[in-house]
Amino acid sequence: MSRAALIRRLNELCSRRVLKSMSPGRTAAAIMGLAVAALAQEPPQAFEVATVRPATDAEGMNNRRDPVRATWTNMPLAMVVQNAYRLQPDQLIGGPNWIRSDRWDIIAKTDRPATWEQQNKMLQPLLADRFKLKVHWETRQLPQYKLVAAKGGPKLRAVRDGESSGTRIGNGLIDAHGITAAELAAWLRSELGRPVVNSTGLTGKYDFKLQWVPDESQPNSEGETPASDATGPSIFAAIRELGLKLEAIKGPVKVLVVDYAEKPSEN
Repeated sequence: MSRAALIRRLNELCSRRVLKSMSPGRTAAAIMGLAVAALAQEPPQAFEVATVRPATDAEGMNNRRDPVRATWTNMPLAMVVQNAYRLQPDQLIGGPNWIRSDRWDIIAKTDRPATWEQQNKMLQPLLADRFKLKVHWETRQLPQYKLVAAKGGPKLRAVRDGESSGTRIGNGLIDAHGITAAELAAWLRSELGRPVVNSTGLTGKYDFKLQWVPDESQPNSEGETPASDATGPSIFAAIRELGLKLEAIKGPVKVLVVDYAEKPSEN
């Protein structure tokens, strides 16, 4: 029950003379009960406590959540912004170089439970306050890929209803069981750093194993150069082995532009 609904309920009770007929003790108890119910159900609007510090852990990034606490450990500001606004990496544009290089530890707490999405929304004003982050939305014509069937058609095994599903993802690996072509396009977007439009016409669920040798241009390669003895196909050749191909196109992409950000002082 929201505060507005609480007020309406109290007015309704008063108009019906329900509260007027109660003893003072019972009246106070009724009001307290309604207030507690309202506060218990209304989600928090902001983090009650938040600390922001330069990261102290040289390895490993993580984002851990529970209903009253969220932590972002050893993460660049760009990645935290992606969390806050639910963005793919290619949707975040602009800002000073340090938002992608400097790492931060952020701990934020609420006074009552919040969902993951509510925490993301509360993260937006926190970043505006602590990092002086200013952003705006735009739609730009940007490079994309279109995922289509290659000559000869797809070479994917269709999955029957009731078969198990699940996916193992590693550096240069997508071992998929029971996923759709749209899900494959979404994973490829993460690997290639630009939108991938599913134009395969495939509507079922499929098993396949996609393996390739990453190069340093791919976001998930973490800038690593393949070993000199590394052998195997590129991601584009590996996709062709599945009877699919990627075609370079341009199209509209909704992006978040970082206008300004500054490093916060320590707590």
